[in-house]
Amino acid sequence: MIEEFGIKSFNKKKMKESLPYPIYLKWKDALRNEKDLDRETADAIAHAMKDWALKNGATHFAHWFLPLSGHTAKKHEAFISRTSDNEPINRFSGKELVKGEPDASSFPSGGMRSTFEARGYTYWDLTANSFVIGSVLYIPTIFMSYKGEKLDKRGPLIDSTKILSEEGTRVVNLFEKDEYAYRMRVKVGLEQEFFLLDKEVYKKRSDLKNIGRTIVGAPSPKGQELSDHYFGQIPARVEKFYKDVDKKLYELGIYSEAEHNEVAPNQFEMAILFENVNVAIDDNQLLMNILKETALENNLVCLFHEKPFNSVNGSGKHNNYSIVTNYGLNVFDPGDDPYNNNVFLLFTAAIIEATDKYQSLLRVSASSTSNDFRLGADEAPPAIISLFLGSDLEELFKDIKEDIEYKKDSDNSFRGYNLLSVPRDSSDRNRTAAVAFTGNKFEFRMLGSSKTGSDLNISLNCAMADSLANIYEKLKDFQDDPNKLREKTLEIVREIMENHDRIICDGDNYSDDWKEEAKRRGLANHKTYFDALVSLRDFDFHDIFIKRGIYTEKEIKASYEVNLEEVVIYHSLEAKTMVSMIHKDLVPMGMSELNDLSQILKFKNNEKLRIKYDRIDKMITDLLECGDEINLLLEHSNNIYDIYKKAEYVERNIATKLLTTRRIADQMERLISRKNMTLPSYEDIFNSLS
Repeated sequence: MIEEFGIKSFNKKKMKESLPYPIYLKWKDALRNEKDLDRETADAIAHAMKDWALKNGATHFAHWFLPLSGHTAKKHEAFISRTSDNEPINRFSGKELVKGEPDASSFPSGGMRSTFEARGYTYWDLTANSFVIGSVLYIPTIFMSYKGEKLDKRGPLIDSTKILSEEGTRVVNLFEKDEYAYRMRVKVGLEQEFFLLDKEVYKKRSDLKNIGRTIVGAPSPKGQELSDHYFGQIPARVEKFYKDVDKKLYELGIYSEAEHNEVAPNQFEMAILFENVNVAIDDNQLLMNILKETALENNLVCLFHEKPFNSVNGSGKHNNYSIVTNYGLNVFDPGDDPYNNNVFLLFTAAIIEATDKYQSLLRVSASSTSNDFRLGADEAPPAIISLFLGSDLEELFKDIKEDIEYKKDSDNSFRGYNLLSVPRDSSDRNRTAAVAFTGNKFEFRMLGSSKTGSDLNISLNCAMADSLANIYEKLKDFQDDPNKLREKTLEIVREIMENHDRIICDGDNYSDDWKEEAKRRGLANHKTYFDALVSLRDFDFHDIFIKRGIYTEKEIKASYEVNLEEVVIYHSLEAKTMVSMIHKDLVPMGMSELNDLSQILKFKNNEKLRIKYDRIDKMITDLLECGDEINLLLEHSNNIYDIYKKAEYVERNIATKLLTTRRIADQMERLISRKNMTLPSYEDIFNSLS
């Protein structure tokens, strides 16, 4: 398959091969120095890109962007046009490459765009590869309004990487005198978890079709208790599915690193190799689209909801985060002597400070309403943000804080079977921590599987830049005195630990003891996405976003309102689906069971069957009453026009009522015979791939 790798991607190599060298150099200069492309250069690139796309079966092109909804968006436009004498011709100009104009009023904008303010623009992102899927050439772009407001998640991500690079290089260059850092890249590796189930089973459940999760459903007799699915034999249908997915990824030049069974029944994972953060986000979005499309081609359905099924694991999108200089120095690599590795100490201290200082922002950036069902259970991190360093590094940073001599364990290995010795990693793994150091990177485990990684990485980049800027100001006057520089480095690390080491925890983050300890430390415990949003109402975003031009106050307010709208839409959709299922599925199932029982009771007065009959009868009544109450709650919420008050009402009332309704429905399901179960049960779903 290597010969097919990247054949559908118009990458740097293909640009160099297909463009006149002076044009290629102009593109490279524009990319590196953030210059505008002149019309001649843009036209030449567009012509080469069009010819390449046509050879690969493309008939249309599309500006591909990531609006505030977090989903990808596009509009297909044909290459074919007409000449002056009415003959067909394929055309694609530099103007069409660089700039497009989709409608900007129908995407979420938090009020920045009204229906009568429809004009919006897409602009080519020179840092990302264009690619062909099917008959369409996709051109990655940023998206903004007529007035220049940011309406997407790509532009702020690119800007956040630039400011981190600026602040990070200043710190690195104080210490690394043999090399000069003129740029830092944020490298991200995303692990995508998802569920697969048979398409025919999926089609029989309106909750899965409408919202991607089961809002009713009693546990299966067998779930994940035996751990027989995790890393186990991949079902034959899924093997074929993986093979098809890999082929599509290879053609796009996306490095698929690993694929395996996850813990829950029907749960799987694919991981893509580390890339520059904006490319990593693109690759993940493409992976999600390919997984869904390929599943359907294999008569399967792919679910990205964080918690499609109760009582088994949910799905995350683990965000592995590192920062690397232009000459390959990974600032989170401790090396053989972390105590004397000044760059490692300072960047790790910076991430400790950033994680603690902006914990509520990270909670929002990594999550969503759907992620609330996952956090805090079944190997997902709890809603409390904590950071795990591992025993060795935690001891190192505590010793610096206490200003005592650090003594590294000289024997950092253990004996292995048929081996003389095996090097021990610098840290263990803690699956209960929201943030964990894993050798030379930090893994942010809270990110939900359905969510784009853009928001989290924008916040991380900006939080790190904020901390590094303060570190540089404290160090810059000592850059010519190595001894003073070292002394000041330890002083800065000590100060950060004194102010922010409350975020560090190496224990069981699921335990009640940790919840009490976290409360004592003053750590935030936002049990829901809405609660986290509430905490940011009066948050000062100046240092992290506004002063560096990542977002304006107007854009922050708009994004906040989009998030509140998400809370309303999500719970309202679940509520409407629940009412529909009560009348179309649950009550008819219960009535069918009552009818069968009544026939038996006519001829045999069995006390146990009579009790069962009465219980189901009562549950049917309760479900009908719940449906009426949910309708009243929806009607009331529709009359609330303040978006904050509306989100609060929906979260506190409708979401709570849905949980109550589910308990009744699940209890009734346990009493329904297979004959009268028209909804596929968890047992049916979990065995749908065999």
